[in-house]
Amino acid sequence: MSHLLSVTTILGCKNSMLREGLRHVLSSTRFRLHPENLTRGEMALDQFDQDSQLLFILDASLYPSGLAEGIWSLKQRYAQARIVVLSDSFNLDGMKSAFQSGADGYCLASTGCEALIKYLDLVMLGEVVFPSAAFLTAISGNAEAGGDHAKDASSIRMQTLPVASGSDGHESPIRTLSSREAEILQCLMQGAPNKVIARKLDVAEATVKVHIKAILRKIRVANRTQAAMWAVNHLAPGSTEAPWA
Repeated sequence: MSHLLSVTTILGCKNSMLREGLRHVLSSTRFRLHPENLTRGEMALDQFDQDSQLLFILDASLYPSGLAEGIWSLKQRYAQARIVVLSDSFNLDGMKSAFQSGADGYCLASTGCEALIKYLDLVMLGEVVFPSAAFLTAISGNAEAGGDHAKDASSIRMQTLPVASGSDGHESPIRTLSSREAEILQCLMQGAPNKVIARKLDVAEATVKVHIKAILRKIRVANRTQAAMWAVNHLAPGSTEAPWA
């Protein structure tokens, strides 16, 4: 992933063990850690850091009673920055409040290392990420109990990807992808542009464009960002071949 632009990454972690764990996980990625840890106080960033891609990873416990205010304050100072919240447990109201305040991602601290890096890549592509399984469980439980969270779910900025089910008589999208298309999907997950994909696979850029059009059609998504999100959920991590091969 050396071809990807580096991201100045600032950790805001109250728990020192979590902070050091994140440093270890991100040490070999494009997420370049800032030497200072964000605290409840002010933090000075030099002009280089402010002009580069900027990502804040916030431990929810850093703001026990004012996470939304903390996110809003950061967004006011660094409007172009991305913000991802790490929480020890899933809280639907807390996640909703974080997104409404300007967060771009809400992840559980128990998220696997590879999945977390992919989520961060998606956030830098402009997408919003959250633990979908926990979210669906929460809104299902509230719906059964007569709560109103299910009605409010649309206020969270989420995007449903249309994927064909096996019950409609059509072949599953993942089984229609060739090994080459699976390779290209892996590149899209990494945010690689067409020129880089063409160089990596030793094919013409026009060929890559044709493959991407075919991929979008087969998995039924509208653009390469949605394709990357689809791939996170359907392709085996690090696989260079279709997972069914």
